[in-house]
This record gives sequence, C-alpha cells and structure tokens, in this order.
Amino acid sequence: MTQKKKNKTAKGLSLAVIIGGCMVIFGWISDIGVLKSLSPSWVSMKLATAISFVLSGITLYSIVRAREGEIEKAQVALSLTSLILVLLMGTLFFSALLKIHTGVENLFVHEWADAVKTAAPGRPSIPTMLNFLLIASAGVLTLLNPAKVRTKLRAIGLIVGAIGALAVVGYILNAPLLYYFREGISSGLALHTALLFILLGIGLLCL
Repeated sequence: MTQKKKNKTAKGLSLAVIIGGCMVIFGWISDIGVLKSLSPSWVSMKLATAISFVLSGITLYSIVRAREGEIEKAQVALSLTSLILVLLMGTLFFSALLKIHTGVENLFVHEWADAVKTAAPGRPSIPTMLNFLLIASAGVLTLLNPAKVRTKLRAIGLIVGAIGALAVVGYILNAPLLYYFREGISSGLALHTALLFILLGIGLLCL
C-alpha cells in the first residue's frame, strides 16, 4: 500500500472514530442505553470517553494533514485537541490515583452509582485515560517535528491498538480482568471503546 493510500485510510478511520464518539454523546444526552453500552450487562462508554474520541479523531485527521505537509492548517486543531485531552484525561487520571471526586466525572450527565463494572460513576478505565494521553502526545510530537515523528506514531499506535484488542479478548472470554476492571480501582473498558481504540491504533500505524 502506498503512503497516499495509507493517509486516505487513516483519514477514513479518523472520521469513523469521530462518528462513533458523536453517537455515544447523543446516547448520553438522549438516554439511549444501546449507544451508551452495547449490552445492559456490559460496561458503558463514559461521556468523557466519547468526547475524547471526537477530539482524538480530529487529532488523527490533523496529524495526517501535517504529515502531508499542511502543518499550518493542522497546527491550530492539534494544539486545541491535544490540550483539551491532556486537561480532561489528566484530571480524571489523578482523581483516580488520589481517589477523589473532581466533578469532571459527571460534568454534563450523571451516571448511576451501580453502573456495571464501574469504579467511580462517569470515570473511564485507567488504560482509557492513558491511551488518550498517548494520543495527545502524538499530536504534540507532530507539532514539534512532523517530519521525524513516524517511529513515535508507530509505537503509540501499537500501544493504543493493543490495549483495545486485549479488552475485546476479555469480552470474548468473559474475563473482566482483561478489560481492565479492578473493583474500587479501575472501571472496565467498554467494548465499543476498545473497538474505537483499535481503529485509532491502525490509523496511527498507517502513518
């Protein structure tokens, strides 16, 4: 596959991730259960996660534009999306480490305390937060040196995709440990969260 086709594939995957995130946001706003969680017995994708997927999709698309030489057009988008991802996921990550409630967890909607395999209502799994921080770092690295970021994007893509793939295996085997659920420590990673991470990982590998 030529690099031009890989770039086109990455753009397509970025749009799929954006659409997926928007659908879950709509699910939370309209209280549509099947969009929040594909099955009542499975973990829900948190609203913060859905918002972060929209930002990550924009980040991936902008990285492609930067790699194609249109760095000036991508610069503003990468700066904004990377900053918001770091602030949002960084706050949630430290709230998980310190076991405190920041208010970000239920900023726009409220998740019930008895949500399936959820350590704290509205708070994503720890690997979810780390993945989004990695994607933000991919945006920052691209801003710093778009010509020499290829190896770093590959490494980030492998990690992001592998975390998603392991969670999918966890659902197939019905093994909560594999989709990162730890009672009182980390919420489980939702199945559609895992699938979107795989798409993001493939998109980064294309670059």
